[in-house]
Amino acid sequence: MKSNNLNSVIALGTGTSTGIPMIGCNCQVCCSEDSRDQRLRTSLYITTKSGKRILVDTTPDLRTQFLNNKITDIDFVIMTHDHADHLHGIDDLRPITFGPPRKEIPIYCNPKTYQSIENRFSYIFQSNLPVIGGGIPRLKLHRLDLNKEIIIEGEVFTFFNYPHGHGETMGFIHQGLAYIVDCMELSDEVIIFLKNKKIQLLILDCLQRGQHSTHLTVERAFDYIQKIKPELTGLIHMGHDLYHQELARLSEQKFGKKVFPMYDQLKLFY
Repeated sequence: MKSNNLNSVIALGTGTSTGIPMIGCNCQVCCSEDSRDQRLRTSLYITTKSGKRILVDTTPDLRTQFLNNKITDIDFVIMTHDHADHLHGIDDLRPITFGPPRKEIPIYCNPKTYQSIENRFSYIFQSNLPVIGGGIPRLKLHRLDLNKEIIIEGEVFTFFNYPHGHGETMGFIHQGLAYIVDCMELSDEVIIFLKNKKIQLLILDCLQRGQHSTHLTVERAFDYIQKIKPELTGLIHMGHDLYHQELARLSEQKFGKKVFPMYDQLKLFY
């Protein structure tokens, strides 16, 4: 896609919760020499046409992801859910708040994730002690209204939940982009909603082949793509069951160039 007056999105990481290679694993994918098989934990960095810089999730690899992509500032964060691989790098936002001038970074999430973050990182959000030494990241949590258009710093979003394991993940639509990660299944209602939005770029969970109890597999992801009918789909959150080249081949056989696996530092436009 051309970059002429479009929003951009960078895949800061495209791997599952362990990252690829996984510690202690000597499988063929973990030992692959293809750089596209080396996957940090899944996260996005969006730059909008109006110049807003949006981080989606704070993975344990956040510092490395920012350094790899020369990211030095963000305007706000969208947190999809509270699982460790999407949340536990939150303290690495601290240098972004140093300034000058010092700044506070807003974090937007659904009510359940709001409560979990507030409790889990009480030293950031519940402490009444004065800040000393290196301090804490200056962050402000915000609960989101779901299933309706809302405006955040001039950008229009629609946020929605879907099941993931024992909880829920929050997906979103921003202009022509739809983001669905850490997904167990999509309801018919959500599928129809997405289809009617005529999505330009869908970024979709795709962990492995076969079956999985909490994530979309290749087969189910392909089924949803056929139903939603986006113009393009990037597959993300892959595990070590899938070579990049293998998933690219399976995608092209089914959809041509319209579906493809993403890889770390890939930049797309919408």
